[in-house]
Amino acid sequence: MGGKLSFTCINSYAIPTYRVMRHTLLSFIKDSSYVVIGAGLSLLCNYFFHFYVSRALGPKDYGVYNALLSFSLLLTLPFGAISLAVANETVRLEKEKISDYIRQLLFFNITFAVFLFVLLLINIKWISTFLHIDNPLLILITFLIPVISLFPSILIGVLQGLQFFKPYALVTTSVQLFRLVFGVILVILGLKVFGALLGSILGAVAGLMLLLFSIRSYLSWPPFKRKGERIKQTIKKSLSYLGYTGAFFSLMYVDVPLVRHFFTAQETGFYSAAALLGKVPVYLIGSMGMVIFPKVVEMRRQNQAHFRFFTIALFIVLVLLTIIAISYILLAKLVVKMLFGSAYIPAVPLVKHFGLSAIPLTLASVTVRYFIGIEKRRFLYLVWLCALGFVVSFCLFHPMPDWAIWWLGLWSFLIIVSVFVGNLFFKD
Repeated sequence: MGGKLSFTCINSYAIPTYRVMRHTLLSFIKDSSYVVIGAGLSLLCNYFFHFYVSRALGPKDYGVYNALLSFSLLLTLPFGAISLAVANETVRLEKEKISDYIRQLLFFNITFAVFLFVLLLINIKWISTFLHIDNPLLILITFLIPVISLFPSILIGVLQGLQFFKPYALVTTSVQLFRLVFGVILVILGLKVFGALLGSILGAVAGLMLLLFSIRSYLSWPPFKRKGERIKQTIKKSLSYLGYTGAFFSLMYVDVPLVRHFFTAQETGFYSAAALLGKVPVYLIGSMGMVIFPKVVEMRRQNQAHFRFFTIALFIVLVLLTIIAISYILLAKLVVKMLFGSAYIPAVPLVKHFGLSAIPLTLASVTVRYFIGIEKRRFLYLVWLCALGFVVSFCLFHPMPDWAIWWLGLWSFLIIVSVFVGNLFFKD
């Protein structure tokens, strides 16, 4: 089988296998460096954007902006699952068929975008009441964020599937960079919350333009194609992937609201600051899973030793996470004082704990992507159960805020165990 490698003496088969593995690992390291650097630059742009906007708008308007932005991000949750399915499908296609698939994707994107916008317009009154925002212009511009972001969010799966990770990193960075530039300029011009939201839209448009330029050799006329069986297959896969993306979305973001519910505003502030720093390794090193996924799909299709590649890649991820965790333990106080000031010193122990908890959380994300890549998906409900277990555990037992971190690490570790064990008993 493709996932196994014979341990017989070196022969004419073993030498090519070694060369293929060496080439794949070198490609993985090179591509991962692009993606990690891109993720790091994106995080920096995002940090500077919020650093400026929070001070320029003031607490009241910044609160309005964050509420609207969070609502729009919630609507983009399915996009990650669709993008993953697009990457999976792109890897499997012959080069001459990719152009036709992109045309089908563009038609699907437009149809889905129109449907989403109309659905939001129908519910505009209810959404406005729920968010306590009376300005209809702010609500409308918020609706446009997921509608416009849909195009680069889904089409970037094509870059991932083609393993064009250098332009992939450029696109993801440019979205945040142009949001920073346009958003800051518009806020300076006095557009306030509207300007900050419009910056997100302009950033997505800039990212889309760069993305289309990166795949220009695969674009053809007419740019849209209505019918396509591959789109149906993509949607079907994305629905199963939604369990994975939804579960990890919950693990990444539900902890802060839970801490706010059970503890004081001050304790929540310390925890939020620690979470902002503590989850950086998940974004940075976890982005390497973006590289692992298409390579595993390709290796499986070519009947190569994908499991051996995965174990080596996972070891590299573990080493990097361990280095970051040690750095957090040694430098947490210095980093907290530099970024948040001396008032946030109580957050230092939480940052150290997050550095350790990020290890199983990131490994879980990468592991699940591997099994999805080899078409093992029936176990995905176990990921949801572990995410639910985290919420229930913290709700039942939470003597201190840092227990959220320990529960997060424990249930992330259980995801890894359950995924491996689940694949011993469940066959797709």
